[in-house]
Amino acid sequence: MIELPVDDTRPRLSTAVAPVELSIVVVTWNSGRWIKRCLDAIPSACEGLAHEIVIYDNGSADDTVAHLNGDVHLIRSMSNDGFATAVNRAVAESHGRYIFMLNPDCELAPDALTRLHEFLESEPKAAAAVPLLEGDGQREFQLRRLPTFRGLLSEIFAFSKLLPRNRATAHYRYHDLDVTTPQRVEQPAAAALLIRRDVLDEVGPLDERFSPAWFEDVDYCRRLADAEKFVYVVPAAVAKHYGGASLEHLSFERFNELWYRNMWLYARKWFPAGEAEALRWAIIAGTGLRSIAAIIGIAHPEVGRLRGFRAYLKVMGKAFHRWNDSSRSS
Repeated sequence: MIELPVDDTRPRLSTAVAPVELSIVVVTWNSGRWIKRCLDAIPSACEGLAHEIVIYDNGSADDTVAHLNGDVHLIRSMSNDGFATAVNRAVAESHGRYIFMLNPDCELAPDALTRLHEFLESEPKAAAAVPLLEGDGQREFQLRRLPTFRGLLSEIFAFSKLLPRNRATAHYRYHDLDVTTPQRVEQPAAAALLIRRDVLDEVGPLDERFSPAWFEDVDYCRRLADAEKFVYVVPAAVAKHYGGASLEHLSFERFNELWYRNMWLYARKWFPAGEAEALRWAIIAGTGLRSIAAIIGIAHPEVGRLRGFRAYLKVMGKAFHRWNDSSRSS
């Protein structure tokens, strides 16, 4: 195992330096119970492909690092730098023609990466490809269209849960998509995503303002779309996504604070100013309704009435004060 220090000033490496076909980038944060399963599945998933594994550990306090062995390039941070920052730094240390972003709670099926690689090699107009994720709720989680103002309103007011078969939700979540053949999709989750290095170089790194997580992959898919770089789901490639590797280490309060903040950051970056401001007020109204639902025991009984109530009140306050403008986008 090769361990490298974090160096913010390190320049991006050229693929002319000891290139390999594939760089597998895994960001860990207290991922001890997931990472061994993830790494053990890689050899059979990309058999025949010259590859390297670059792991960026975001200051894990558990036994994550103890599970690492073999020819792994490990970059250790003393703190949680966030997903986007970690990916960017790991990519800067990598040498592959292709970059594969892989969550530690994903288990690749045999030949999954080989099939993604074959697809991109045969489709020069495709910029990136993802396997079909399997697991509870993964069909709803993985494949979505890019958010619109109306779509985010639906998320805020939980229309997708209250009316799961409405047309807007069905359209947003690709309910009518044929997943028996490769299909172009706007916004696949980045839990397992293969992308050409030259596309990353052209479009640029992930936006580190979406810290520590959520909406950075949505933002990147929007940037790819604007650059006319297309992403495909390849059903012949499969991965099991267990989900929740990060959520299990975040409190209910902290998750909601980050989720709504980054949603608003996305809106400020991509929506007209009036829509972004309207969305902020929708967040205030929506979390207000959720706080009422929590205190009467309708929403999130697993966290407790008072805790749920306080969590949503906190989001309301943060939204009212525009998160102190700490999420200002350019």
